Amino acid sequence: MRRSAARRVEVLAAAGEVVAARGADGTRFTDVTAATGVGVSTLQYYFGTREDMLIAVFRHAAQQEFDAVTARLERVTGPWERLLTVAEHLTGAVGDEASWRLWVESWRWALRDPGVRADVLGDYRRWHELLAAEIAAGGFGSGAAPIDTARQVLALIDGLALPVVLGDPAFSRAAARDLLSDGLSRLVRTS
Repeated sequence: MRRSAARRVEVLAAAGEVVAARGADGTRFTDVTAATGVGVSTLQYYFGTREDMLIAVFRHAAQQEFDAVTARLERVTGPWERLLTVAEHLTGAVGDEASWRLWVESWRWALRDPGVRADVLGDYRRWHELLAAEIAAGGFGSGAAPIDTARQVLALIDGLALPVVLGDPAFSRAAARDLLSDGLSRLVRTS
């Protein structure tokens, strides 16, 4: 990777942290400049407009999350453990919730931007397909089509992740993890 391309990726990661902390509407080029030391003119060269930078941040973050889960799955062999690995990663029951904050910001933008909407729906399709493949490979006996079960699983994940991301004091990561495991086992009928 050329140096400028590598630097752009570094800037995207740092800009993602800024967006996660400030929100997309509250993020300006100057905020990213303060976090990265990269001048506004360089950010404009990399991305064009502030909106284009935010869209690039959303795309980068989504790809990073998918890559992270794929890497984690390479180290897991059991079917239940693989399914739980994907689900726990997506709920934020493990790790930090910065990626979830970016995901929520991308949802907000998707409501008013058809391009971002297509990206978000494409990301959902990828997660549905990954979950469906793990459900099918695991031979789980829910009786439903794996893609339908995957949609239910992702709905469970979204519902459990939101209180974690919001920092609900009555809902810990451990509680999310326990409810996730229980709900997931019911959806795929492992017990």
